[in-house]
Amino acid sequence: MDYVNPKELMHDALVAAEKKASLAVRDMLIRGILSGVFLGFATSLAVVVTAQGLPPIVGAILFPVGFVMLVLLGLELATGNFAVLPAALAAGKISYAKLLRNWS
Repeated sequence: MDYVNPKELMHDALVAAEKKASLAVRDMLIRGILSGVFLGFATSLAVVVTAQGLPPIVGAILFPVGFVMLVLLGLELATGNFAVLPAALAAGKISYAKLLRNWS
């Protein structure tokens, strides 16, 4: 089993937060819209599979496919921004203005 040093994990999270905070508004909107599309698709797929009479576990297995697509494509989710940007603010990596700009 691989072990990730907590310091390395936090460093990588802060680097990702700096990148998220410095995105242009246009890029944030495009990434946010695409995230909604992929999650909507994954939700619809899970509901359709369950409505077809397959066991609910099949829908539960298919739904995370949307999240995997988000991660692989590097798209934005508000929940991820709410998690990593305050840590970057506390570490002094981003300004309060960048945090508010990203959240709004």
